[in-house]
Amino acid sequence: MKARDFPDAVRRTAERYAMDLARPLVMVSGGPDSVAMLRALVELGGEPAVLHIDHGLRGDESREDAEFVRALCERLGVACEVRGIELEGSNLQEAARLERYRLAEEVADGFGITTVATGHTADDVAETVLMNLARGTGLRGLSGIPPLRGRFARPLIERQRNEILAYLEHLGQPYRTDPTNLTGKYTRNRVRLEILPVLEEIYPGAATNIACGAALAREDLEALEDFAARTVHRRGDETFIRPDELLAQPFSVRRYAIRGAYSMLAPDEPPLAFAHVEAVLRLLGEGEGTRTLDLPGGIVAAARTTGELVFYYGERPSTIVCDLLPGRLDFEGWNIAVEEVGGFDTVDAARPEVAYLDARRGPYRVRMAREGDTMRPLGLGGTKKVMRAMMDLGVPSDLRRLTPVVVDGEGRVAWVFLGELGEEFKVDETTEKILRVEVEQKP
Repeated sequence: MKARDFPDAVRRTAERYAMDLARPLVMVSGGPDSVAMLRALVELGGEPAVLHIDHGLRGDESREDAEFVRALCERLGVACEVRGIELEGSNLQEAARLERYRLAEEVADGFGITTVATGHTADDVAETVLMNLARGTGLRGLSGIPPLRGRFARPLIERQRNEILAYLEHLGQPYRTDPTNLTGKYTRNRVRLEILPVLEEIYPGAATNIACGAALAREDLEALEDFAARTVHRRGDETFIRPDELLAQPFSVRRYAIRGAYSMLAPDEPPLAFAHVEAVLRLLGEGEGTRTLDLPGGIVAAARTTGELVFYYGERPSTIVCDLLPGRLDFEGWNIAVEEVGGFDTVDAARPEVAYLDARRGPYRVRMAREGDTMRPLGLGGTKKVMRAMMDLGVPSDLRRLTPVVVDGEGRVAWVFLGELGEEFKVDETTEKILRVEVEQKP
């Protein structure tokens, strides 16, 4: 490819992956990749804005990087914002990466911009794949860096570093060099400086070939994930998989289904690690009763006696208490309808989702069941722990603390959703005012 054709190659990549580069926020460090990206996008007629992150780790050199980017943007007529960050901790590279992405989202929102462009190249993809392969990885790790993820676009993802340098030379465009990129202190630098050159010597075009292989792996990954998604279902605030559907699939599809069910609830969390996936699958073959497993991001996986493998957020705001007044109420994944009625309907009251309450015993409130709650179930003639009542009704153990109850002003349990009614709150011939409550769990 001739250097002057570089912008057209960038445009074809953007079209191939449906990147909106008409008005992007461009992350420009001052290095060759990001400078070439900015120049190409301007040449293509875009109206970018620029964000430069000053990490403050190299003293005067960091400040000079920022001044270089400001001057370049002024010459190109491009809006530029420079933000400084303070880093701490043992893994400064990872901390810097996370902070860059956070600031990019913040600044893009401030500009009213939907796309953030970063300067990742085919060489970066090759380096990533090699590192993932050496650490141990599956298809996701072999797929490298995606061209598009959310609002982040990588228009140079199909371009090699030598093409970038040739384009900058063609323009007579200077750039900044970070000397820390030339040391062997970091793993990626060693892969870039020591391993890839040897591979290129043995197999010319190795970096491009690895990047192309990553693109093919990414296509296979997307197909597998789409296929596995057919076994994942959504119900309110949880996702679930039917074990018979899951176990009918090959092992690889089962693993992608587990990851898919998890990611559907926690899209901002990294994909579930192999060890966690295997631990979830083992729940299906372990013991009796409900088995649970805590996962990253506060997600819980539960193999329930109902025959479902369920994923949900383990920590719910169980301290929330809402007044139960006539009208409609949304409460923690439930729709609640409350009305005053003129009479008692025996057939209607037999439905598990309906309760008829003596309004004189109110005011009533709704909250989550708690350990230690007791009630006097209708017709029992004595007291019973609410958790025991739910166990007798077949409520899985992991759901008992997540099941709402209706209580009176003193905190006594009047009704367990879809469950038992308290003796002292029943409607009888002396009841003058009746409150009808109907609940429905949100789909």
